[in-house]
Amino acid sequence: MKRVLVIVNKELKEYLLKPGSISWGLIFPLVFTLAFIVRFGDVDHLAPGLISISSLFATTSFVSSSLIFERRLKTFERLLLAPIRYGEIVIAKVLVGSLFGLMVSLVTLLLVRYFMVYPVWNWPLTALFLILANVAFSSFGVYVSLAVENPINVMTWLNLLRLPMIFTSGALASLTLFPKWFVAVGLLTPMTYSVEGLRYSMLYYYDIVAPLYALLALLLIGLVFITLSVRRLKALY
Repeated sequence: MKRVLVIVNKELKEYLLKPGSISWGLIFPLVFTLAFIVRFGDVDHLAPGLISISSLFATTSFVSSSLIFERRLKTFERLLLAPIRYGEIVIAKVLVGSLFGLMVSLVTLLLVRYFMVYPVWNWPLTALFLILANVAFSSFGVYVSLAVENPINVMTWLNLLRLPMIFTSGALASLTLFPKWFVAVGLLTPMTYSVEGLRYSMLYYYDIVAPLYALLALLLIGLVFITLSVRRLKALY
């Protein structure tokens, strides 16, 4: 655990203020949130989706920025030569991305909470879903960053995956308004389970995914992408 924390500390110091982390990880989600607040004012139904969008972009942007720089500058190999397991490296990357995402999603939560009409129903459950969502998104970002052969193309691939999630997850409009095939696509989207979980914990209702299933799905998504990331790391080096 000590070695994991050492990597986390290094990552925060080196990549917290990188352009990719700031632009896509902090500025974009907050500006996106403010745009909807200005447009609609009453953001109760939109709040879980806006927080999930912030979490997705913050976590994936942070971990991709660090891995892009390390793979391009060939500094990642030095980390691999250290007496540390591949699994510990992946967990450290996921953890630091989760911490950054949690920070941004909490700022977004406080922002939308100020404009919400109704109070948050269950704060502890909201915190639990925020943590699980950030871990799931961070592990997803780590895997994509390792799976793309050319690190220069990582952000392009991430945007090809992230931007459709905004619309297929029910973040901006309830999935119950769409045909069944669209709902099926939504159930394949990791962000759907974050939106549904936060919708229940904040507003005490959900659209298509019960909170227990949303919780289990986020846990499974995190574990699956962590496992895939470790295997990909071994294949690359």
